[in-house]
Amino acid sequence: MKFRAVITEAPAMRDFMNIALSLSKFSKECVMRITTRKVYFIISEEDSGPRRPLVWCELPINFYFKEYNVVGVNQQFNEIYLEFSTALLARSLSVLKQNVKSCKIKLTDKDSPCLTIETELMAGDIISRQVVHDIPVEVISRKHWSDYEEPHFNDFHVTIQMPNLKFLKNIVDKMRNTSHTLIVSANKNGRLTLQVKTNMINLSAHFTDLNVDSFAGKNFKILSIHPSIVGHTTTNIHSAIEENDSDLIQSVVDIKKFVMFLSGLQINNCRTTCSIVHSKMVKLYMDQPGSLSIQVFLTEMSL
Repeated sequence: MKFRAVITEAPAMRDFMNIALSLSKFSKECVMRITTRKVYFIISEEDSGPRRPLVWCELPINFYFKEYNVVGVNQQFNEIYLEFSTALLARSLSVLKQNVKSCKIKLTDKDSPCLTIETELMAGDIISRQVVHDIPVEVISRKHWSDYEEPHFNDFHVTIQMPNLKFLKNIVDKMRNTSHTLIVSANKNGRLTLQVKTNMINLSAHFTDLNVDSFAGKNFKILSIHPSIVGHTTTNIHSAIEENDSDLIQSVVDIKKFVMFLSGLQINNCRTTCSIVHSKMVKLYMDQPGSLSIQVFLTEMSL
């Protein structure tokens, strides 16, 4: 197996670094899937039992890499799966904040497999210096690739555009101090509501006049749900403020993971949507056409 890629454009290096920093906020470990057309970063839920995706990130080759070469397991399966520390990746790429000429990423063998990141820094008009980081990796064998399959699930009861993420983060950060769960709800009129509810407090934030990409309502029957995505439904939550709204679609999720999405993924010019399967799951989706797409899957929790 061989892998070698070179980034030379400043915007691509900046986005690649920001993505690595974002991934490190979600989990200690991630899987990098390397194909001929895209690079994927995959983070699974940190629990026992079958793997469930938490983060699925896709990066098109053409936007990021000036040079790119991959030789996978064989001609039929021309891919490589690597597992490594997200913190080490973020730390290695933090050098891209400086004046950088190029960043080379390659799979190497230094007593054990490593993802080697070689960064060429511009120290002057003529002189340059190189910084090298070796990240230990585990090469995932072909028989385990099915544990990291792409989620195929787009049948949601509602998909609504999200407001400014920095503004949302300020609000949800305050809510996090009062509860470990967040009730996320939306209706067909373009209202997104974020609510925390405990025995002591009932606090809601409402965002109106948002674009609704799709609305099927509670009566829409979900015919198929990828078994690795959606957990068991443990409760049916009704908002005290909008309990008479028959068109209200909602789910209860981990507020800490919701904040991770808001605080970690501060990438410019991205369109962000929130999709809900009633009392099942929330998918947060960030898309920058031609450069990246990120999906975060939050499964239903008990209130």
